[in-house]
Amino acid sequence: MLKEIYTPTSARQHLFELIKEVNAERKPITIEPTKIDEKGAVLIGKDDWNAIKETLFLANNGVTDQIKHRENDDSEDFDDVWKNL
Repeated sequence: MLKEIYTPTSARQHLFELIKEVNAERKPITIEPTKIDEKGAVLIGKDDWNAIKETLFLANNGVTDQIKHRENDDSEDFDDVWKNL
């Protein structure tokens, strides 16, 4: 079981294990710096990153709005609409 927050030093020492675990458990790991003025990072699995990119693409291109607008429309076959997006 992994912690949810690591320092950069700790994350570096356990990087391979962290990569395996975030992919297996599908839970992100936060890497928080020890200095106040520095920014941290989040380590997520490849599948989760791909899902985030796909969601952002769909949202940025209006596809999610089209789906929400049309999903309850009985006059259209939703499967055909999805194929034509």
